Amino acid sequence: MRPELSATPSAIVLRGGFEMPERNTPQKTLESWKQIAAYLDRSERTVRRWEATEGLPVHRREHERQDTVFAFRHEIEAWSRLRTRCPREISIHEAESLPQLQPATNAYLVEHDAITRTMHCYIAGARAGDGDLMRAAFHPSATISGYCQGVEYSGSVDHVFQWITANGPAPNINPRFARIEIIESIAVVHLEVQRWSGRLAGANARASDVFTLLKWNGEWKITHKLFHWHNQ
Repeated sequence: MRPELSATPSAIVLRGGFEMPERNTPQKTLESWKQIAAYLDRSERTVRRWEATEGLPVHRREHERQDTVFAFRHEIEAWSRLRTRCPREISIHEAESLPQLQPATNAYLVEHDAITRTMHCYIAGARAGDGDLMRAAFHPSATISGYCQGVEYSGSVDHVFQWITANGPAPNINPRFARIEIIESIAVVHLEVQRWSGRLAGANARASDVFTLLKWNGEWKITHKLFHWHNQ
């Protein structure tokens, strides 16, 4: 005989008192840039910038034409708490009495922020057109592979540094973190970069990059850059 189900607002309960695990209800997620912006009481433009430059935890669902975004409220709240400073006039006693975040609870966010700092070093070098500026983001043995205008390239990461310097400044690039996945001491970052410019890139070029990172000597370093330059 099949068990009869009765629905409650937050869970499904089997007759007899057995409760099925609660699903991730819509109240726990923000399903668009508009909802994320409203939750943070900021404009959509601001929260998009925070995702690109400050590691705001926004996730994406891949679709055939255009990805959609969503965010978990608890991740947004944890991200916000990490960036909230105590007022200068607060006493030491009051500061010590504030509830402390548990390190284990925020382990992912700690590593997430460290990885985005590494990626921002790469982005800063790209904007400035200075290959040496981004060198600190890479592992000494880092490599590259990918396609540009249908031609395959592979080799040492030094080719990237040389290309960035030869291309010159690209101050208007628009980087977006499409995915950051962390597995203990390794990570994968998917970065979409629009509005590339410069002597070699031309005007308004677009590139998709996938980076693998390794936690090396306590710091996250890029070990491989996989890239695809899109035809304009």
